[in-house]
Amino acid sequence: MPNKFTFLIFIVLGIFLIIFPKGTFALAKFNTTYQIYYQIEDSGKTHVKFVINQKNNLSVVYATNFGLSVNETKIENIRVLDEGTSVTPDVIKSLNQTSISFPFTSKVVGKDKNHTFTIEYYTTDITIKSGNTWQIDIPRLEPDENVTEQTVYLTVPSGFSDPTYIDPKPDIVNGNVYYFSDQKISNKSISAIFGKTQYYKGKLSYHLVNNEKKSIRTEIALPPDTSYQTVYFQNIDPKPEEIVGDHDGNFLAKYTLTPGERKDITVDLVVKLDFTPKPTNIQPSDSLLAKNSVWNYDNGVFSTAELRNLKSSKSIYDFVSDKLKYDYEKLNRERPTRSPAAESLINSQSAICTDFTNIFVALARKSGIPARELEGFAISENPDLKPLSLTQDVLHAWPEYFDKTKSTWIQIDPTWANTTRGIDYFNKLDFNHIVFVIHGENPEYPVPAGGYKNGQKSKDVYFEPIENISFPSPDFSLQFLKQENNDLLIQITNNSGVLYYGSLNTEESEYIEKSDAWVNILPLSNETVRLRIKKQPFAGEITSQAIIYLNGKRYETGFSFGATSSKAVIYSGIGGFLAITAFGARYLYLRRQKQKTTLYR
Repeated sequence: MPNKFTFLIFIVLGIFLIIFPKGTFALAKFNTTYQIYYQIEDSGKTHVKFVINQKNNLSVVYATNFGLSVNETKIENIRVLDEGTSVTPDVIKSLNQTSISFPFTSKVVGKDKNHTFTIEYYTTDITIKSGNTWQIDIPRLEPDENVTEQTVYLTVPSGFSDPTYIDPKPDIVNGNVYYFSDQKISNKSISAIFGKTQYYKGKLSYHLVNNEKKSIRTEIALPPDTSYQTVYFQNIDPKPEEIVGDHDGNFLAKYTLTPGERKDITVDLVVKLDFTPKPTNIQPSDSLLAKNSVWNYDNGVFSTAELRNLKSSKSIYDFVSDKLKYDYEKLNRERPTRSPAAESLINSQSAICTDFTNIFVALARKSGIPARELEGFAISENPDLKPLSLTQDVLHAWPEYFDKTKSTWIQIDPTWANTTRGIDYFNKLDFNHIVFVIHGENPEYPVPAGGYKNGQKSKDVYFEPIENISFPSPDFSLQFLKQENNDLLIQITNNSGVLYYGSLNTEESEYIEKSDAWVNILPLSNETVRLRIKKQPFAGEITSQAIIYLNGKRYETGFSFGATSSKAVIYSGIGGFLAITAFGARYLYLRRQKQKTTLYR
């Protein structure tokens, strides 16, 4: 009987080992700890070293091999040491990660025995140096219930200043070394930003053509100012007839084309990106909560229980980042078309950046959070980790939402959060996203730079990081246009290539009321303001000077005005009535005088 029982145990154990391979079964019986060292070099290249310790929990089980998946693809000089002995690993790259596996040379047997080995390599995927800023993104490890502890040591060059942003907060900072405990990491990514602003010098090309038999007036979209972005237009050739803004804040440059005319436009510009978004006193309109053919949150797929509890921007971001799967082959497999958000949600396992953005915008608007899409140029050194999905010069799309508490627009990138294995693109963006257009009221217009090709195969978007550059202060000229009832219309021309968003103060005078206003005057454009007339002449015309302060600088313009048309009519009527009355009185007087003369003859 005991022999039969023993035989039965061996059969069960044999079946168990067949179902669960030896390495997997062994690994599940270990306590595994990680110490990970990231050493940033001055060039930005990062030396990564994993020191891994496995402690046996069983006396008769040992591990025969080990595998590690890392979220970097540009890696080199991989080195593995097993208890000091060099081992040649198998390295396989797949999509946005690299798998490193190898057999152990040492057989560590015995309960509570420790097995220590190291994996190290160099990568350019961790750290990005752009001009005068540094961005460090350390992805989280794949979840593993057998990992009992992991700690991280991050060492940056000694010349680095204090970080502008770092999450999670390190437990210990010792000079240029940052230590993160297992409690702080908790299977999270680590993100750090060194530097507050970044500058880029750019050149954009636009190609316009008029195929009509009559002249047309058309427009191109110039990169606008946003809560993070300030633009300085150094030159636009040829100069536009005018630059106007739309309700979303886009800059639209107007041109007239004669029949059959082709016009090539070049724009030289500098873009400054700030880490902290600027607040605004312009509240979003209700149109940024509206549904439409693209952000169609009224579709039934948005009424599931899974989506019903998504009320905050963070919960929506987490859902979109986790639910969708980026499809690296989608652009090659089919001609890119704009899919409605409902369709993007149904096909969540085959998504590109516009799908991530569509779903976020639709869900945010459904929850009463103003949201819109941004399209532009995202700087990606590694498209495996940070893919670019739009066809015009390989552009990118990402969403932004309005934070009512901070009174500002917050940009996020759920696409890159997904493809970088959880790098934080919600609490911070980076210095790599340059906005070309804002899609709020219209999800498909205007067209971003890079999309004005008209059949030409050309590279029309170029940007490079530069050191700090001084932007010019806005420079204005004033011109009196006309009087309109009780107002004087003054045209303000912004002669500089930067937007002015600030106060306008009118100095009180004998004829003009004091006023304070907030104005938005686009680069190289005009804005008409109204000055209230304090008193008007009874008749004739008055000439005087208006004094206006913009950006703290004093400007003057001459003006002349007379009585308003309504007053002139009243005064003319009164004058006419008095004239008629006087004429009638004189007529009666002369008649009576004539009657008296006849009577006395």
